[in-house]
Amino acid sequence: MKGAPDWVLVGMVKRIHGRDGEILIMPLTDREERFAPGSELYLSRKRQDTRERVKVAASRPSDRGPLIKLEGYGTREEADALFGASLFVPAEAITPPQPGSYYPFELGGLDVYSGDERVGIVAGLKESRKANPYLEVDPGGGEPMVLIPFVSQVVLSIDRECERIDIIPGFLG
Repeated sequence: MKGAPDWVLVGMVKRIHGRDGEILIMPLTDREERFAPGSELYLSRKRQDTRERVKVAASRPSDRGPLIKLEGYGTREEADALFGASLFVPAEAITPPQPGSYYPFELGGLDVYSGDERVGIVAGLKESRKANPYLEVDPGGGEPMVLIPFVSQVVLSIDRECERIDIIPGFLG
């Protein structure tokens, strides 16, 4: 897939749940099967560049995201070391996204327009723990980055072929 990195982030460990090593995942994928029992993921702990292959031993849904147990992490104490960790899959394991879905790496470098006015270029997608993600847009000319909520009420269209994102006119002022 064009522009794909070697690894694709599919989730983050939000918190430890209970005493049996369960962890609550903030999914960054619409493919629920990524967290199904038997799935293999690659775990990267906070402030580390290495990835450890892990296998999902158990999984169940919750209203806040999937709750999973990883093989080898059967107690709360063992799972505590996973807080804030990121979960990846190799890029060759991903499939093209469904219509209306996008991988964050597909958005980088796209021009952002508000009506006919070019706002800037997408530098990345900034995740938020308490809200929806934001498009981080570089307006150029030494101006500070602009954060645009990545929600359908603001982002009107994304055209990968034309390398363009349209937001509602007048949103930025």
